Amino acid sequence: MTAPATKQNAVVTGGATPSRGGVFVLVYLAGAILPLVIAAAAPAPPPRAVWVEIGIGLGFVGLAMMGLQFVLSARAPWLSRRIGQDTLLQFHRHAGIIAAGFIVAHPVLLILADPAYAAFFDPRANLPRAFALSAVNLALLLLIGSSMLRARLSLQYEWWRLLHGLLAGFIMVVAVAHVLMVGRYAGPPYKAVLLVLLILGPVGFLASGRVVRPLLRRHRAWRVAEVRTERPQVWTVVLEPDGAPPLRFEPGQFAWLTFAASPLALRQHPFTIASSAAHPHRLAFTIKALGDFTATVARIPPGTPVHVEGPAGGFGLPASAPGAVLIAGGIGITPMMSILRTMRDRGDRRPVTLIYGNATLEKAVFRDELVTLSGPLRLRIVHVPETPPPGWQGPHGYITRDLLAAELAVAGTAPSCVLICGPDVMMDACEHALLSLGVDHARIRSERFNVV
Repeated sequence: MTAPATKQNAVVTGGATPSRGGVFVLVYLAGAILPLVIAAAAPAPPPRAVWVEIGIGLGFVGLAMMGLQFVLSARAPWLSRRIGQDTLLQFHRHAGIIAAGFIVAHPVLLILADPAYAAFFDPRANLPRAFALSAVNLALLLLIGSSMLRARLSLQYEWWRLLHGLLAGFIMVVAVAHVLMVGRYAGPPYKAVLLVLLILGPVGFLASGRVVRPLLRRHRAWRVAEVRTERPQVWTVVLEPDGAPPLRFEPGQFAWLTFAASPLALRQHPFTIASSAAHPHRLAFTIKALGDFTATVARIPPGTPVHVEGPAGGFGLPASAPGAVLIAGGIGITPMMSILRTMRDRGDRRPVTLIYGNATLEKAVFRDELVTLSGPLRLRIVHVPETPPPGWQGPHGYITRDLLAAELAVAGTAPSCVLICGPDVMMDACEHALLSLGVDHARIRSERFNVV
């Protein structure tokens, strides 16, 4: 598995609440149909056949959704904190497929409604136009296909991301040219300006976040202070400022790290911050060897420059929660450690139960530190090894519904928040079990490894 293709503990559903999610969807839908409002505004062209107008409408909505894709992937901190960065990226993936379907349906419906529209793809009628529109459809297929089959194609995340951006940008530029050249709905100058801004504005928004902002921060770097081994194939990378101000973050958030002199280097890696939020001048990221980059972490020399983009995400323990149950599997302990370390440093005495599953007890990262943390904290630790050591009296195997029911009963009314992080299979099982036990969906916050 290629490491950058997965986030080790990067937020999926952490920041999203039902109300925030509802507002987000409404705003998104408004943005998607805005081109239709502009196109229908006075002076409006005379209507045509119903299926022709439907085909035109799908094209406009598909383009607007493609534009919004750039906003969803721009890593805007204000948005990721409220919705959850991985929630946005998962939404981005599904919305992209729908947008591509709308755009492909646009010419199909037009040609079915009136075969004369096939002339747009006829090189004898207009070679540059036919080439550009055919290339757009091919780019759409490559965009969706490379995303869905990236793992099977063994396409490295960095090169896929570059290809993804280039293809999407090409589609948007050709689409704007197409809308302006057809001119039926962009004839009045004010409509042309509004449609161009609506379609290409998000591209500029993404460029601002991915290019302009990093360049402005290029002298605010960090450096690797140390790399220490936690367990076999698990290391903690500690960063200290090298011109950068302290990074103010909430425990459970993550950041993108670029281990290079330039913040625009192609390789960028998202990892959860494992250190205490009470010490923003010294960051720690605990990384497990899961692929090409992560397998080389131990060889990163001290002093290596690092550019940190973040914090992002909204996974974490709300200040209003009277207590929590933390469910971690394997390296999913990382955000939980940031939460527990921060609680220790801030004197937070809310009751917390940690249910921690691992293949064996020896593979439990931070096992000794957790024992130490149970002193100053009101922390109950429940280890669940799949293969228990001889004489083990505690739970073992998997984190089951019965185990969760028992621990929720022990925790009583205190855990108004349940945080889950770990392998997908474990998380799916725990989420279903919690819901079946009557835990309200709004009280469950999940953080998954896979992003794209």
